[in-house]
Amino acid sequence: MKALITGGTGFVGSHLVETLRDRGWDICVLAKDRMFCSDLGVPVTIADLSDTEALAPLLRDVDYVFHVAGLTRARKSVDYYIVNHLGTRDLLRACAENCRALKRFVYVSSLTAVGPRIGDLEVTEQSSYHPVSHYGRSKMMAEMEVMEFADRIPVTIVRPSAVYGPRDRDLFRYFKMIRTGIEPLLGSGAHQLNLIHVQDLVDGMIRAAEHPDGEGEAFFIGGENYSTAGLCQHIAHAMHKKPLVFHLPEFLIYVIGALGEATGRLLRIPVFFNVQKVREAVQEAWTCSIDKARDRIGFTPQVRISEGMSMTYDWYRQNDWL
Repeated sequence: MKALITGGTGFVGSHLVETLRDRGWDICVLAKDRMFCSDLGVPVTIADLSDTEALAPLLRDVDYVFHVAGLTRARKSVDYYIVNHLGTRDLLRACAENCRALKRFVYVSSLTAVGPRIGDLEVTEQSSYHPVSHYGRSKMMAEMEVMEFADRIPVTIVRPSAVYGPRDRDLFRYFKMIRTGIEPLLGSGAHQLNLIHVQDLVDGMIRAAEHPDGEGEAFFIGGENYSTAGLCQHIAHAMHKKPLVFHLPEFLIYVIGALGEATGRLLRIPVFFNVQKVREAVQEAWTCSIDKARDRIGFTPQVRISEGMSMTYDWYRQNDWL
């Protein structure tokens, strides 16, 4: 099998590259840098999704396209839509024009494309879109583009919940803070989060791509639900730390987000924590049902959080991140 993986040098993409490579697949990668793929022995093309000249020869003979690339933080809100929405549309057009025998186009979306839990009901594939951030809305619009092409190429959408594991830079911030002996929590720490280890996500992505019942469908790929306080406890346990816990009121989180956003504009750089991230963080629960993925494509997460956090912490230490 031959696959093109966009964003294959990033956190999730590099794990997908490793797994498919170890299964004997022929892999090519389209990316904006060579971050995590320098030692994997796969060809990497550095180009944008709008670069039709670079895309055409890569797409001609591929069996699968895994569109993992996306913008998760930006200096300007419009950048989310340029990359996540319009970039996906450009890639879909290129696939429709150049792929000779495509078995599946897999779009890696996000739980944020649909939105947080409403009341006591888990988000499912039947839930209506209700994103709360520009990132979420840009992913929602990309999903709509994918389904518009469903009559031209075989497509599948996977929506991961919060992903963690080796090479992750987002949860890494919690590891750094807890290492210093500090554990800041929003409010009471009762906010809920569905968490999935990156290897489980990769397994779900491949199952969705290969299963005949995956075509034309969207699947939530997630793991277990944890409170933010419980999540930090698991991180602390993996690090053998007992940090000092302090609770931040919601208004202070907005102040921190606004300061981060102002700093990003001043320095002309994208920042991790801004007002958009605050809007996501203050939601009561980012949880979803994975029943459809389990019933239709046989997906079941395997990595328990205690094991996953230990593996993640070990990777950070071995690679001098901590």
